[in-house]
Amino acid sequence: VLAVLVFLLIEPGIKENGKTSSSIEIARNEVTTLKELQLVYEQALAEDPDASLKQQIAQVDKRMVRLQENFAAQLADLILPRQMPALIEQVFSQADGLKLIEMASVSPENIFADNPAMAEVPLYQHGVTLTFEGRYFAVRDFLARLEQLSDKLYWRSMAYHVKEYPTAEVTLQVYTLSTEKAFIGVE
Repeated sequence: VLAVLVFLLIEPGIKENGKTSSSIEIARNEVTTLKELQLVYEQALAEDPDASLKQQIAQVDKRMVRLQENFAAQLADLILPRQMPALIEQVFSQADGLKLIEMASVSPENIFADNPAMAEVPLYQHGVTLTFEGRYFAVRDFLARLEQLSDKLYWRSMAYHVKEYPTAEVTLQVYTLSTEKAFIGVE
Protein backbone atom coordinates (compact mmCIF):
# COMPACT_ATOMS: atom_id res chain seq x y z
CA VAL A 1 0.00 0.00 0.00
CA LEU A 2 2.78 2.33 0.85
CA ALA A 3 4.48 1.61 -2.43
CA VAL A 4 1.30 2.30 -4.33
CA LEU A 5 0.84 5.52 -2.40
CA VAL A 6 4.40 6.58 -3.13
CA PHE A 7 3.97 5.57 -6.74
CA LEU A 8 0.73 7.46 -7.17
CA LEU A 9 1.38 10.57 -5.07
CA ILE A 10 5.10 11.18 -4.77
CA GLU A 11 6.47 9.92 -8.10
CA PRO A 12 4.60 12.50 -10.23
CA GLY A 13 5.97 15.23 -7.95
CA ILE A 14 9.50 13.92 -8.38
CA LYS A 15 9.07 13.76 -12.15
CA GLU A 16 7.59 17.26 -12.16
CA ASN A 17 10.49 18.50 -10.03
CA GLY A 18 12.95 16.98 -12.53
CA LYS A 19 11.19 18.70 -15.42
CA THR A 20 11.18 22.00 -13.51
CA SER A 21 14.89 21.67 -12.71
CA SER A 22 15.56 20.98 -16.36
CA SER A 23 13.46 24.02 -17.38
CA ILE A 24 15.28 26.16 -14.82
CA GLU A 25 18.66 25.04 -16.22
CA ILE A 26 17.52 25.83 -19.78
CA ALA A 27 16.26 29.25 -18.63
CA ARG A 28 19.58 29.92 -16.83
CA ASN A 29 21.48 29.07 -20.02
CA GLU A 30 19.21 31.37 -22.03
CA VAL A 31 19.70 34.18 -19.48
CA THR A 32 23.49 33.72 -19.68
CA THR A 33 23.36 33.78 -23.48
CA LEU A 34 21.15 36.87 -23.44
CA LYS A 35 23.50 38.64 -20.99
CA GLU A 36 26.46 37.87 -23.27
CA LEU A 37 24.50 39.13 -26.26
CA GLN A 38 23.50 42.25 -24.33
CA LEU A 39 27.18 42.90 -23.52
CA VAL A 40 28.09 42.56 -27.22
CA TYR A 41 25.32 44.98 -28.20
CA GLU A 42 26.31 47.49 -25.51
CA GLN A 43 29.91 47.41 -26.75
CA ALA A 44 28.73 47.88 -30.32
CA LEU A 45 26.57 50.83 -29.27
CA ALA A 46 29.49 52.37 -27.38
CA GLU A 47 31.56 52.42 -30.60
CA ASP A 48 30.87 55.13 -33.20
CA PRO A 49 29.88 53.36 -36.43
CA ASP A 50 31.01 56.40 -38.41
CA ALA A 51 34.44 56.66 -36.75
CA SER A 52 36.41 55.47 -39.79
CA LEU A 53 34.34 57.64 -42.11
CA LYS A 54 34.85 60.66 -39.84
CA GLN A 55 38.59 59.98 -39.84
CA GLN A 56 38.64 59.85 -43.65
CA ILE A 57 36.68 63.12 -43.84
CA ALA A 58 39.15 64.77 -41.43
CA GLN A 59 42.08 63.61 -43.58
CA VAL A 60 40.42 64.93 -46.75
CA ASP A 61 39.70 68.25 -45.00
CA LYS A 62 43.36 68.57 -43.96
CA ARG A 63 44.51 67.77 -47.49
CA MET A 64 42.07 70.33 -48.92
CA VAL A 65 43.39 73.02 -46.55
CA ARG A 66 46.98 72.22 -47.63
CA LEU A 67 45.98 72.37 -51.30
CA GLN A 68 44.16 75.69 -50.81
CA GLU A 69 47.21 77.14 -49.03
CA ASN A 70 49.47 75.91 -51.84
CA PHE A 71 47.07 77.32 -54.45
CA ALA A 72 46.96 80.70 -52.67
CA ALA A 73 50.77 80.79 -52.46
CA GLN A 74 51.07 80.09 -56.18
CA LEU A 75 48.46 82.73 -57.01
CA ALA A 76 50.40 85.31 -55.01
CA ASP A 77 53.30 84.92 -57.47
CA LEU A 78 51.14 85.50 -60.54
CA ILE A 79 50.84 88.76 -62.41
CA LEU A 80 47.53 90.54 -61.91
CA PRO A 81 45.74 91.65 -65.10
CA ARG A 82 46.23 95.30 -64.20
CA GLN A 83 50.01 94.71 -63.86
CA MET A 84 50.41 93.14 -67.31
CA PRO A 85 50.69 96.37 -69.37
CA ALA A 86 53.39 97.75 -67.07
CA LEU A 87 55.32 94.49 -67.27
CA ILE A 88 55.14 94.40 -71.07
CA GLU A 89 56.19 98.05 -71.18
CA GLN A 90 59.11 97.33 -68.86
CA VAL A 91 60.33 94.43 -70.99
CA PHE A 92 59.90 96.47 -74.19
CA SER A 93 61.78 99.42 -72.68
CA GLN A 94 64.81 97.16 -72.31
CA ALA A 95 64.49 95.84 -75.86
CA ASP A 96 66.68 97.77 -78.26
CA GLY A 97 65.76 97.61 -81.91
CA LEU A 98 62.12 96.53 -81.51
CA LYS A 99 59.08 98.50 -82.51
CA LEU A 100 55.71 97.65 -80.94
CA ILE A 101 53.08 97.72 -83.67
CA GLU A 102 50.06 96.51 -81.72
CA MET A 103 49.13 95.29 -78.25
CA ALA A 104 45.65 93.80 -77.83
CA SER A 105 44.10 92.21 -74.79
CA VAL A 106 42.28 88.88 -75.15
CA SER A 107 39.04 88.26 -73.27
CA PRO A 108 39.61 86.54 -69.92
CA GLU A 109 38.52 82.89 -69.79
CA ASN A 110 37.69 80.79 -66.75
CA ILE A 111 40.05 77.88 -67.25
CA PHE A 112 37.71 75.52 -65.39
CA ALA A 113 34.54 76.55 -67.27
CA ASP A 114 34.32 73.17 -69.03
CA ASN A 115 34.71 71.23 -65.78
CA PRO A 116 31.46 71.38 -63.74
CA ALA A 117 33.22 70.14 -60.60
CA MET A 118 35.71 73.03 -60.76
CA ALA A 119 33.53 75.72 -62.40
CA GLU A 120 33.25 77.68 -59.15
CA VAL A 121 37.04 78.03 -58.82
CA PRO A 122 37.79 81.61 -59.89
CA LEU A 123 40.90 81.14 -62.02
CA TYR A 124 41.04 83.16 -65.21
CA GLN A 125 43.46 83.22 -68.10
CA HIS A 126 44.28 86.76 -69.26
CA GLY A 127 45.97 87.03 -72.62
CA VAL A 128 47.76 89.73 -74.57
CA THR A 129 48.64 89.60 -78.26
CA LEU A 130 51.75 91.58 -79.13
CA THR A 131 52.76 92.43 -82.67
CA PHE A 132 56.19 93.96 -83.06
CA GLU A 133 59.03 94.12 -85.53
CA GLY A 134 62.78 94.07 -85.33
CA ARG A 135 65.92 92.23 -86.27
CA TYR A 136 66.48 88.61 -85.34
CA PHE A 137 68.89 89.23 -82.43
CA ALA A 138 66.69 91.97 -80.94
CA VAL A 139 63.72 89.59 -81.08
CA ARG A 140 65.80 86.80 -79.55
CA ASP A 141 66.94 89.04 -76.67
CA PHE A 142 63.36 90.20 -76.04
CA LEU A 143 62.09 86.62 -75.94
CA ALA A 144 64.92 85.66 -73.57
CA ARG A 145 63.79 88.42 -71.16
CA LEU A 146 60.23 87.15 -71.35
CA GLU A 147 61.48 83.63 -70.65
CA GLN A 148 62.97 84.88 -67.38
CA LEU A 149 59.41 85.69 -66.33
CA SER A 150 58.31 82.13 -67.07
CA ASP A 151 56.94 81.56 -63.57
CA LYS A 152 54.54 84.49 -64.05
CA LEU A 153 53.95 84.72 -67.77
CA TYR A 154 53.01 81.87 -70.09
CA TRP A 155 53.31 81.60 -73.86
CA ARG A 156 50.46 80.53 -76.06
CA SER A 157 51.79 81.09 -79.58
CA MET A 158 54.37 82.91 -81.65
CA ALA A 159 54.54 83.66 -85.37
CA TYR A 160 57.82 84.91 -86.85
CA HIS A 161 57.67 86.27 -90.37
CA VAL A 162 60.55 87.96 -92.19
CA LYS A 163 58.98 91.07 -93.63
CA GLU A 164 61.97 92.49 -95.42
CA TYR A 165 65.37 91.12 -94.54
CA PRO A 166 66.72 91.63 -91.87
CA THR A 167 63.48 92.89 -90.28
CA ALA A 168 60.87 90.41 -89.11
CA GLU A 169 57.36 90.85 -87.79
CA VAL A 170 56.51 88.81 -84.71
CA THR A 171 53.06 88.10 -83.32
CA LEU A 172 53.29 86.74 -79.81
CA GLN A 173 50.45 85.71 -77.56
CA VAL A 174 51.23 85.49 -73.85
CA TYR A 175 48.96 85.08 -70.87
CA THR A 176 48.90 85.07 -67.10
CA LEU A 177 46.56 83.47 -64.58
CA SER A 178 44.60 85.34 -61.96
CA THR A 179 41.58 85.06 -59.71
CA GLU A 180 40.37 88.40 -61.09
CA LYS A 181 38.01 88.38 -64.06
CA ALA A 182 38.82 91.96 -65.11
CA PHE A 183 40.26 92.66 -68.56
CA ILE A 184 43.89 93.58 -68.89
CA GLY A 185 44.06 97.34 -69.01
CA VAL A 186 45.99 100.44 -68.11
CA GLU A 187 45.42 102.09 -64.72
